[in-house]
Amino acid sequence: MNLIEIGRRIKAERKRRNISQEKLAEMINVSPHYIYEIERGMKSMSLETLINLATATKLSTDYILFGNHNNDAATLSEQLNEMTEEQRSKAEDAFKALLPYLK
Repeated sequence: MNLIEIGRRIKAERKRRNISQEKLAEMINVSPHYIYEIERGMKSMSLETLINLATATKLSTDYILFGNHNNDAATLSEQLNEMTEEQRSKAEDAFKALLPYLK
């Protein structure tokens, strides 16, 4: 495990979601300075903190630790959950239209 790479992935997702270090720290019940140290690869984290970070950033622990995006189904599910009802309805219609071509 490369702590610097782990920190970079966490920081990139935090910024992508427009979450400050202070807000992320509040979300997972740690200090903002601890988030700073994790993002710079200066500190490792407990399993509990890793799980809380994954939940708060909606990243898989696999991705945080190793950079692997092996959970495409979860990613799709997360994307669907983040859509408005109208967007979800359109996505469902598009999927139904493609279904005959996937058999």
